[in-house]
Amino acid sequence: MNIFVNEQQLDAELTDEQNLEQVYAAVNNWIADHKRYILGMRVDSQEVSLSALKELPTSEVQRVDFYVGDELDMVLTTLDELDRYVDQIGSTLFELHQLSESDRTNLSDGMAWIRQILNSFSSIMHIDLGGMNVLVPGSQGSEAIDRILERLERRTQLFGKENNREAIEDFLEDLRSFKFFIMKLALQLRTMNARQEDLVKQVEKFEAEIPAMADEIASINESFNAGRDQKALETLDSTTDRLNAYLSALFALDYQLRRKGEKSIHEVEVASVPFHALASELTGMLRDLSGALEENDIVAAGDILEYELTDKLRGLRPYLSEIRQLVLATN
Repeated sequence: MNIFVNEQQLDAELTDEQNLEQVYAAVNNWIADHKRYILGMRVDSQEVSLSALKELPTSEVQRVDFYVGDELDMVLTTLDELDRYVDQIGSTLFELHQLSESDRTNLSDGMAWIRQILNSFSSIMHIDLGGMNVLVPGSQGSEAIDRILERLERRTQLFGKENNREAIEDFLEDLRSFKFFIMKLALQLRTMNARQEDLVKQVEKFEAEIPAMADEIASINESFNAGRDQKALETLDSTTDRLNAYLSALFALDYQLRRKGEKSIHEVEVASVPFHALASELTGMLRDLSGALEENDIVAAGDILEYELTDKLRGLRPYLSEIRQLVLATN
């Protein structure tokens, strides 16, 4: 039997492996030492489920292909699978007026799997789910993804008591927000494959644009005060999108530095204050802003925009300069 990894034949011989389950375990242990993960597998050019590997003797197989990648590859592959699963849930529930007992069991198991996947992402990629906001369809703001996920889990359990079309619609509303989160996260993580010099240029551009972005944020509050809510929300969405793109570049740089064993950008300090502390305060303000908009509390939203968020955003500039120097020093 020939074993290929990413189309390259392994120059190794089987020892005591009698079936493909044992071969899979051996390969998985070997690549784990190099912080790599199995992303896919084919047996004699056919896809085979993991549960069937034990029933396939090595003597009856000619070729096994393993496709492996690093942490980022693994997370992106799983995200694609998660995206397909969410679509499957949505299309199934869209046609139903109530859930059967088996539907409720499957949905409960599915939500447990989703929670497990997100917890793994949080650990592997150092993602704070509480600090990640996503646009909520039909609302005036965004919401932390962990709150949306908690609601989905709670709604799943409530189907035993409130099993009707209205309850399904409520679940689907949060599921759409979760779908947006998956798309947003995949976009951010794929940024990590960008060249380091391109990411540094993004950080440099971010640093240069901060004064203008701070002025834009102040103008949002002015629009709210003048009753131009639609204009305020459009400006807020545009500014938030740019801010997310720049933060994605920082996230990607940090990931690339940590992979090389270099200092994390979260450890960069200005006036003895680490970057991660300022970043946490900034994400906390974004959560507060989202909550204020969700409750239609324009006064609170305006105070956050004009008196808190602008100051924290301007406070990022010296950190960005230090981060660029840190990255350049590692080249």
